[in-house]
Amino acid sequence: MTTADAQPALPTTSATADSRPMPDARLTTGAPATGGAPATGGAPATGGARRGRRALGTAGYAATQTVLLGLLFMVYRFGRHIVDGHQTEALSHGAAVWQMERSLYLPDEAAVQRLALHSHHVTILINEFYYAVHFPAAVALLVWVFAWHRSAWPRARNVIIIATGMALAIHILYPLAPPRLLPMTMTALIDTGAIFGPSPYAQGDGFANEYAAMPSLHIGWAIIEAWVVVTALRSRWRYLAIAQPVATTAVVVATANHYWVDGIVGALLVLLAVQVTRLAPQARIVAVMRLMVTRRSDTCGSQQPS
Repeated sequence: MTTADAQPALPTTSATADSRPMPDARLTTGAPATGGAPATGGAPATGGARRGRRALGTAGYAATQTVLLGLLFMVYRFGRHIVDGHQTEALSHGAAVWQMERSLYLPDEAAVQRLALHSHHVTILINEFYYAVHFPAAVALLVWVFAWHRSAWPRARNVIIIATGMALAIHILYPLAPPRLLPMTMTALIDTGAIFGPSPYAQGDGFANEYAAMPSLHIGWAIIEAWVVVTALRSRWRYLAIAQPVATTAVVVATANHYWVDGIVGALLVLLAVQVTRLAPQARIVAVMRLMVTRRSDTCGSQQPS
């Protein structure tokens, strides 16, 4: 997917977009401004007509982007359930990941959980954070970028799509039970959501898949949110956004919903998506694809009888 985005012509105004590009890649939306187009009969278009066209174009583009991301959500929701019924395999993978972390001398997740369990209120708070912050925060970010930082929208959207798509592939290929489902004699961890509440898995809402812990998109999306804020803004306060992935990592580990490795893999997927969506790599990918298409066309043409 490229940064050249097929959106209606939207002139950038101070009320609808921030014209400043993201610092590590000068983004272009691929839609030149058309605010000065003449009206029918050669007469200059009125200001009201121009504003009407802009509003209509913005609404149409917003609708197409909403449909696109809605389809991504539905594919992701369906894909996660492909690993339903693989509990034995997922638990076996969980035990293997736990042993691997110990061999790598990673910090013990149980030590983080014990800190939270010192306070009943803290335990409830982290459960609420895990249950209620993840998806609304991602939606809020998308709305914020689309409404006020339109130049950053194509790349932010593409990073989310690419990272989520790769995560879904791993969910399917490597079902993994979270540490809270492993024997307590192995991990010394408890399911804080089930014991103290609330738990996203208690009601069986049909969406949550308990055996898709690898990688952690709680952490992956939180990193994307921080990256977008830091690169889209210029204020010195923008670095406070880093608190989001830090807090999310602490929460998913303390609630025993993810291993450290889940977060590490989630972060690596985001890093890969960010690199792929830079302009230079995208140009190389497009060039290679065009070369492959050209060679295939030449081959098909040479095989036709004269």
